[in-house]
Amino acid sequence: MAVTLRHIYSFDSYVLDVDERVLKRDGRIVPLTPKVFETLLLLVKNHGSVVTKQEILETLWPDVFVEESNVTFNITMLRKALGDTPQHHVYIETLPRRGYRFKTEVRETVGEDIGFEIHPLRVTPRSGNRVREADVLPTLSIPENGSAAQALTSAAATSQSASSFIGHRRNAGLLSVLASVLLLVGAVTIWRFAGREGESNRRPIAPMPLSPSALTFDQVTTYGNVVAAGISPDGKQIVYVEENSGQQSLWLKQVATGVNVRIIPPGYPVYNKVTFSHDGNYIYYTQHAENESANLYRIPTPGGPPTRLVTNLDSNFSLSPDDGQVTFRRRNRIERQDTLYIADLRNGQERKLITHRAPDWLWAPAWSPNRKVIVYASGETDSGRQTMSIFEVNVDTGEERLLLKPNWYYIQQFEWLPDNNGLLICAKQEKSTPEIWEMSYPDGRLQRLTDDLNYYVSISLTSDSSKVVALQSKLVSQVWVSPDLDPAKATNIAGGRGKLAWMPDGRIVYDYGSRSGSDLWIARSNGTEPKQLIFNSGFNDWPAVSRDGNTIVFQSDRTGAQHLWRMNADGSNQVQLTNGYSERNATISPDGKWIYYNSSPDHRLWKVALDGGDPVKLTDDYSAYPAVSPDGKLIASFRFPKYGHEAKIIVRSAYDMKPVVELGMAPGFWISRTIQWDADSAAVIYAVQSEGKVRLYRQSLRAGPPRELTSLKAEDEFEFALSPKQQLAYISTKWDHDIVLIGGLK
Repeated sequence: MAVTLRHIYSFDSYVLDVDERVLKRDGRIVPLTPKVFETLLLLVKNHGSVVTKQEILETLWPDVFVEESNVTFNITMLRKALGDTPQHHVYIETLPRRGYRFKTEVRETVGEDIGFEIHPLRVTPRSGNRVREADVLPTLSIPENGSAAQALTSAAATSQSASSFIGHRRNAGLLSVLASVLLLVGAVTIWRFAGREGESNRRPIAPMPLSPSALTFDQVTTYGNVVAAGISPDGKQIVYVEENSGQQSLWLKQVATGVNVRIIPPGYPVYNKVTFSHDGNYIYYTQHAENESANLYRIPTPGGPPTRLVTNLDSNFSLSPDDGQVTFRRRNRIERQDTLYIADLRNGQERKLITHRAPDWLWAPAWSPNRKVIVYASGETDSGRQTMSIFEVNVDTGEERLLLKPNWYYIQQFEWLPDNNGLLICAKQEKSTPEIWEMSYPDGRLQRLTDDLNYYVSISLTSDSSKVVALQSKLVSQVWVSPDLDPAKATNIAGGRGKLAWMPDGRIVYDYGSRSGSDLWIARSNGTEPKQLIFNSGFNDWPAVSRDGNTIVFQSDRTGAQHLWRMNADGSNQVQLTNGYSERNATISPDGKWIYYNSSPDHRLWKVALDGGDPVKLTDDYSAYPAVSPDGKLIASFRFPKYGHEAKIIVRSAYDMKPVVELGMAPGFWISRTIQWDADSAAVIYAVQSEGKVRLYRQSLRAGPPRELTSLKAEDEFEFALSPKQQLAYISTKWDHDIVLIGGLK
């Protein structure tokens, strides 16, 4: 029997194998370049201690001169691989002017594999509290029906055999290591079997669902105009919101007969989430009108007058199992924080449960069937990183507990399975499109249920978890150009999404994307002579063009997070300009010297030289999507005084960043991130969506109400750009949503 030396470091769900030179998480290899692996190994070996940049340079590049930026780049890549961020120090802590420290507890194992299998053991002690796999001692595989005495006899026999074998090698050190392991095996085995009498009180490990190939998918609607949906507890009815010509209405569909009944007639207020009560007698929904906050309503399932229950909440909510309470989030943009509330629907009283500050925003709360906890996501979505973690909070005490560390780009929704030992998740993880997953609870094992070309943006589950209603989405996004402000003259010149920009010679730079990335293209205003500028380098968007037309600045996540890049107008000489946490929304000063942009996720205003250099922070408050005036003296940006429906435009002096004027926007929903200046620097142009139309307004900085310039049909996303000749280019994006009934889960 051969003996193989193994040297392993373990932390949380990660295993760092020194001999194989690989990092694994839950048994899956985490891709790392050789230098990034060596950086991790150095930090892990010195866990708890500061490792300076000089030490990293001397260890990784002992005989070569390299710049410190290589260390920073390796740390950035390592944080991305681990799901760590500078703002959320789970593993790697930055100590300014000193270096880095690996702060998570590490276990080192050095020994020999002698042929029998050693597993990590998941254990749920009698208290019912979850124990992490990394915190539990290893144990030998033991038959379920074996007794503690048999287990110890087996361990002792194995110990004697192994000791005899190692004795032939005369290696006392290895014998000592093996003996220690076997003693620990015995201790854990006794603990495991001694607790058998309390086994009936433990939570079983949740069964995972059938494989995706066993699921069935039935298309319920085909017109692409459904914006929200939920299934009744018994699976016999579906409530959904239909949109036509910018107006939304609430409908009820009988699954067996296909009969549709309208509950609320069309109107311009926007619905968000819709769901049934747990007994199926009521429908709950959130809705908001133009420039107003969202409110929670309840209406009898057959129809009738709605009752307003809670005011000023964000769109997502979750009912308690008895429907007597509701949990929801409110976001305060001034304080840069989210608060999770619980409201009693019988007396209207509210209480704060937890508060998180940016960038650890709160998302998708879901109340457990046993009433004890609320599961939610925490993280940010603006940087292009996998920052979202999954937590739970105790409803009575407010105590929070981490279930899964950062592993998600975005989590849209949770749905609990009725036996309280698992959840369905609608989220983005490894790809650019949201999918449906199952997570067992509380051990956090994951399985993907869908893996196709469709977007899944919401889910709803029957009470027996046999069926799921999902909204399946398809994207239609096009670039349009009109010779003036008349949209009736516009022609479609290309597919595209995001922001676009005019070149001085009349060509247009735009973004064209797919599931796996997006690239920048350039074409004439009639769509001819298209040319791809960027090839297969992640997601690239938000082009800004210098006044002379020689340089294009854009944002790209090709290094793992969104940063600003510069290139020539023909796509050559692509150079990274920023390397902070994440940077986006660039605009170039008219003199071509400066790039103004937002940091992410706090949307502070910064600038950096077009030739590169150290960034300069300009504001300490929210200043999103900046635009520099043609004379270079003013910078306009969006701000939200407190809540999302209160969008305003603030204009600052480019010299000292002091506010010059704050402009209230025309009534409507904020739809476009673009602010464009008039040529004389005396007015700004922006877009809102109102009464089923996207409307462009010109707002003077001096006085007077906004003046409508033109209107277009309603869209889900919209960005625009005006040329010096007042040609209108815009990107209209429409999501076609349809209901899909998924079966085969049980």
